[in-house]
Amino acid sequence: MRRIAVALILSGSLVVQGECARPKNASAQGVAGQSDEARLAFLSKLLEEESGRARTWTLAWGATYGVGAVVQLALMPLLPREEQPDLYWGAASTWVGLAFTLLGKPEVLEGGPLFAKRASAATAEDTCAIIAEGERMLEMGAENEQSSFAWYLHVGNVLFNVGLGLVLGLGYGHWEGGIINAIVGSAIGEANILTSPSHLIPGWKRYRQGEAPSPVSFFVVPTAGPGLGVLMRF
Repeated sequence: MRRIAVALILSGSLVVQGECARPKNASAQGVAGQSDEARLAFLSKLLEEESGRARTWTLAWGATYGVGAVVQLALMPLLPREEQPDLYWGAASTWVGLAFTLLGKPEVLEGGPLFAKRASAATAEDTCAIIAEGERMLEMGAENEQSSFAWYLHVGNVLFNVGLGLVLGLGYGHWEGGIINAIVGSAIGEANILTSPSHLIPGWKRYRQGEAPSPVSFFVVPTAGPGLGVLMRF
C-alpha cells in the first residue's frame, strides 16, 4: 500500500509540474508544448546566453566609442585651431553613440543570469511563476531586439551624421571633413545597429511554434590582436 501511495503522489506531482499555462497561440511543436522542466531549461539557457552576448556587445561598443572620443580630444591640441572643429564635433557625435549604447542596455543583460539562478533553484510550488517570468522576459526581449533593427533607426543614424557634416561644412567651411565625418559616422552607426544581439527573436518563435530558420546575424567578437571583429552567423 505504501508503494502504491508513493506512486500516486509522484504521478500527481508530475501532472502538476506539467500544468503551467502556455503562451497565447503556442503550438504543440514548440518548446512551450513540452514539459515544464524542458521549458524552464530552455528559457534559462537562452536568456543566460543572450545576457553574455549583450554584455559583450555593450562593453565592446562602449570601449570603441569611449576610446574614439578620447583619441579625438587628445589630438585637438596638436592641430591648428582652424582644423580643431572637425575633431571636437566628431568627439561629440562619438559621445552620443556611447550614451545610446550604455543607456539602452537590454533587460536580459542583468536579468538573464538572475533568471537562470532562480530557475536552478525552482521548486514545484514556484515553477509556474518562474516560467511565466521567463516567458515575459523572452517575449519582451524579442520585441526589443526586433525594434533595434527598425528602419527609423537606420534613417536617424544617417540623418544625424549628415547633419554633423552640414554643421562642419556650412558652419566652418570644412566640407571635406564634414563629408568624411558623415560617411564614417554613418558606417559606424550602422555597424552598431547590425551587430546588436538578436538571438531572442528566433528563440521566441521556437519557444511558441517550434524550429524556425536561423536568421543571419552579426555580432562583435574580440580578435587575436588588439581590436574587434564582426562575425556573421546564419
